[in-house]
Amino acid sequence: REARAAGASRETALLSALRSAEDDPWLREGTTMIFCEPAAAAAVHGRLVAEMPQLRAALLCEGAAAPEGSAEAVARFASGEARALVCTAAAARGLDFPRLRHVLLFDMPKDVAGFVHSAGRTARRGKEGLVTCLVESGAEVGRFRQLHALLPARALEFSAAPAS
Repeated sequence: REARAAGASRETALLSALRSAEDDPWLREGTTMIFCEPAAAAAVHGRLVAEMPQLRAALLCEGAAAPEGSAEAVARFASGEARALVCTAAAARGLDFPRLRHVLLFDMPKDVAGFVHSAGRTARRGKEGLVTCLVESGAEVGRFRQLHALLPARALEFSAAPAS
């Protein structure tokens, strides 16, 4: 789903999307990853998300902007102690969080591969998940829909190998 700022700041839209997720019993049982770029912005948005203490947010970003070590942030999020992880695109690959139900893209990836890897953190192994994209205008929605249009793949068929 996309969430438009519609006159409000994207920061306000971020908090609104997180509050809506908290109102959804299914999403509330899982965790949320919030992707921001660059690391300094992730640190700022991490402090903003910390205004929702029930999320017990962790911050995963490279450089001096991270108040806790990356291993500690990942461990807190993986265990469910932290229900939100504010991170950069560096977390879009190679991490698997079984409790993850919601990916929130504060900053949209620049290319399809970045979108697929960020969005692909949720709904793994046949599970359901939700991706929320914060956009600033209807024109931006159209542009991102074109850029990130994913067509259904042709179904693969396998036949049993003949017994020998």
